[in-house]
Amino acid sequence: MESSKLVVTVALFTVLEDFNLYTVPTSLVSVGSVSDEKFGMGLFVVTRRTNDVSLASDSERRVLPASEVRPTESIEEAAQRLVREDLGISVPVKLRQERIFDNPERQRGERVISITFWGFANLEDVAPVLGGKEQVGLEMVNSSSFIDRWESEHGLEQYDGVCRFGLRYVPMRERGHDRRLAHEIGTGPILDIDHDEMVFFSWRKLRYAFRGRLDPFRYLQATALPEAFRLSDLKELNDICRGERSQVDQFRRSVLNESSFISESRIREEKQRRPGKPATLYSLQEWANPSSPKSDWGDDGD
Repeated sequence: MESSKLVVTVALFTVLEDFNLYTVPTSLVSVGSVSDEKFGMGLFVVTRRTNDVSLASDSERRVLPASEVRPTESIEEAAQRLVREDLGISVPVKLRQERIFDNPERQRGERVISITFWGFANLEDVAPVLGGKEQVGLEMVNSSSFIDRWESEHGLEQYDGVCRFGLRYVPMRERGHDRRLAHEIGTGPILDIDHDEMVFFSWRKLRYAFRGRLDPFRYLQATALPEAFRLSDLKELNDICRGERSQVDQFRRSVLNESSFISESRIREEKQRRPGKPATLYSLQEWANPSSPKSDWGDDGD
């Protein structure tokens, strides 16, 4: 009997807004059913047209980047190599292991066991590799317009987070903490094999960055937003990553306090994106900025 093949698969997230969509090849950016409208701020996952380790498939759906684990490397080393060499992203990316996908029938023709990692990279580090090795692209996971449309059609109260790749219900006496994947909620299937499920569970782990008192940027080890940003931009990032809508006043109170990881920026808004008086801009505190040499990471951000 042929031995099982061990591969690593990486769900690498980034953020793109519709106003700066022109900075990337639009032909390689998929936004699902919102392709003909503005999506606001979007959370995307990096995909490829195919992987060398993927078997031939009749499906035209794209896949997450994957690579076989070499005999001389650890599983995490294989994941880092995949990001660095196969995708061509030169900056360090914090990767966290998610889970093992080992269904004997998950791929046709051979037994392939996949260990999934997830991470986050800034758009400026992802944009240069789009269209490169095996046609790297972006698939929308969540967006401002998706959440707004879901809220208007279904409401958000009964869900513990929604996105294009799936959702979880708030647990109740009559119902457990059930989940529904893309093909069960009418938004998919999106990616090939079982990669929709990989994205969904990786997204659920990414949501932890925006829970409680964690500094999301140190957890992600990426800045995600421009050097100076509006508080509304930070709130929108919070909402699309969590797949929920937060109250403006409550969010403001939770962020602007004595231990806040942001402070008013010295940078002023040169070109307003919205009418009205210029908004107050904020920047990350030096200790909270992953790109700062004075950033205090502690262990590894976990």
